[in-house]
Amino acid sequence: MATVTKSIGTSSRDYSTINAWEADLNSGTIYSNGDTAVGEMYADSTFTGATSTIENGSAIGGSSGHDLALIKLTVHADSRHDGTAESGALLKPTADSGHNQGIIRINVDNVIVEWLDISMDSLDSKNTNKAIVLTGTNNDCIIRNMLIHDKGGNPGGTGPFMIHLIGAGASSDTLTIQNNIIYNIVEGSGDNAAAMLLNEWAGTVNVYNNTIYHIESQGGSKIAIGIRSAHTSGSTSNIKNNIVAKLVGGNGERAFEDGIANGSAGTFNEAYNLSDDTSTAAYDARGTGSLANKTLAEISFVSTTGGSEDLHIDADSDCVDAGVDLGTTNGVEIDINGRNRDSQGDTWDIGAHEFVADSTASTAFIMFVD
Repeated sequence: MATVTKSIGTSSRDYSTINAWEADLNSGTIYSNGDTAVGEMYADSTFTGATSTIENGSAIGGSSGHDLALIKLTVHADSRHDGTAESGALLKPTADSGHNQGIIRINVDNVIVEWLDISMDSLDSKNTNKAIVLTGTNNDCIIRNMLIHDKGGNPGGTGPFMIHLIGAGASSDTLTIQNNIIYNIVEGSGDNAAAMLLNEWAGTVNVYNNTIYHIESQGGSKIAIGIRSAHTSGSTSNIKNNIVAKLVGGNGERAFEDGIANGSAGTFNEAYNLSDDTSTAAYDARGTGSLANKTLAEISFVSTTGGSEDLHIDADSDCVDAGVDLGTTNGVEIDINGRNRDSQGDTWDIGAHEFVADSTASTAFIMFVD
């Protein structure tokens, strides 16, 4: 049971595309049963391919039952983004991925996707409407430390949904989505828009420390949604330490929509979230420690200027020290900048970014004169 790491990029790497790396996950000459397969991306140049599907790794060498223990699509430490757009390894498709397909599509258990920047601003005239689609059981899949942003236009059929779970899974399955920033998702012609649609999940979903900003639907009956979950009876959704701000919708703005509101019986455990003053009251942040009806000034992002957004928070933010410690499971303690909240002893903030005061301020200089 080894960890096999392969590089992905254009500067003398093992593979030039995600799909080429993924296609070899069943190879018995590269992997053995129980291995961990790591695809490590480099910011050599922009990745422009359409849908990358992760579904191999369960028939190594053609043998049924010979499975990879874990598949991880990650970014080399030197190529990670700094929490702002196009500052690290960038997936920016120029071709249409196809409606409802997703730019990254996951159809197998035990997958981690992390640290990648997915920019959709070249797809406004395309019917690509989803960034990450999870389909199948997706047990123990983790989406973390991602930037997903700038989808406009009218993708047709259904509006832009950035993380969409369309596989029901089983009641024993777990999915985790944490420390991601999603912003500027704008439907242009008569449809809904959402950052996360997780309402079909039958198991447990953990949604922790995400920052969502500017989700916009269009049309009098359409809805702008931050996080929708717990629609399936018997499911459990743990929603904590998330920011949802600037929702624009013709028929309601829903920061946190649980299945109970849709007449279902899923369990929605919500605490320490923040919604701003654009959310409809019935869908505001609720539960212990949650903050509702906040203004953008009170959230205090570094910048919301179009084209140069920086959704880190600053010292004046109401999010600072307002979250709850979620431990270290699945790396939840690692913020969007790579800061370890646990080892640094931080009081947790709400959102993907853990604000740290500048410690480089100069020390007072005193001169004694005889």
